[in-house]
Amino acid sequence: MLDTEVRFDLRKFERSMSDVARKQMPYAAMLALNETAKGGRLAVQKEMDRVFDRPTPYAKRGVVYDRATRQNMRAAVVVTGDRTKGALPATAFLGPQIQGGRRTHKAFERQLIERGLMMRGEVAVPAERTPLDRYGNTTQGFLNRVMADLKIDYRGAGATRVRSDASLKRNKNYRSARYFVPKRGGHMFPGVWQRSPKDDSVFPVMLFIRSEGYRVRLQLEAVVERHVAATIDDNFTVAFARAMRTAR
Repeated sequence: MLDTEVRFDLRKFERSMSDVARKQMPYAAMLALNETAKGGRLAVQKEMDRVFDRPTPYAKRGVVYDRATRQNMRAAVVVTGDRTKGALPATAFLGPQIQGGRRTHKAFERQLIERGLMMRGEVAVPAERTPLDRYGNTTQGFLNRVMADLKIDYRGAGATRVRSDASLKRNKNYRSARYFVPKRGGHMFPGVWQRSPKDDSVFPVMLFIRSEGYRVRLQLEAVVERHVAATIDDNFTVAFARAMRTAR
């Protein structure tokens, strides 16, 4: 989990304060922290739209915020791996973009490595003719077909078993395009290739390339700090007024 804490100094508001006002200060601070953290989360998501090419809603949902309470006066903007539903936690693919370093292998890549089809120091990237979704990512249906053809029991959405030779012969689309991984050392670039049923021509649909380290692109801490500096005082003013109304 990656987080950036939201802090607030109450001392500058404590001068000439009544007992009632001083009693309501912790409640007001809690409200201000939560409102600021909520806005900080939106600021980070807006920054993701700026620095990334079409970030998915799933990636943006990986940025959440922890609420302060009366018992724990701490709020934070968090990139988490345990609060979103999906095959890959947000920290796996956003972490390298925030801290730098290599990205975590995706589920299908790990299975390719386990079968000896891809090397541990490689990642799979789409080729020119790979079907992509509107966010520029490989579609789940395409991955299901590829892994089934490679006879890998891939557990992605909609895929729970491999294709057998018998099932292929029963299928009326038996002569449809096939996916395969060529042996290393030949004239074909390492990756997944597709054979066309029309003329038996082959072309790559997924390339295995050496994994390079990511440079920092999402300045999580800087984005949150700018938002806090711009909004925390106003948020506290509004929160304090609300706290005083509840004290009457």
